[in-house]
Amino acid sequence: MVQDCSLGMALGFVWGGLWALFLQCTETGRFLADRRTWITVVVGVGIDLLILLPFMPFAMWLLILAIFTTSSIPIIARSLLNELREVQELETMIDGDKTQVG
Repeated sequence: MVQDCSLGMALGFVWGGLWALFLQCTETGRFLADRRTWITVVVGVGIDLLILLPFMPFAMWLLILAIFTTSSIPIIARSLLNELREVQELETMIDGDKTQVG
């Protein structure tokens, strides 16, 4: 097991920089950051958790993973429900336009 936490912090810094560049400099990244923020958070935290793995006992890491996972379920559900509502509103607007034309 790696004991030098500065390596973990360096890996975290590099990962964060690469993720920030992707989100800022690519069309897909900008879309995710603007419209699907929850996905960017899940990916970011997921990679952070993987970076942590070699720096702590596996049982402790699993507990941390379980807490992050269970706490994220309501947030992800909320985001998906809001996205579904947006799609339904758009469909209603489109269907409304069709009935007005026809």
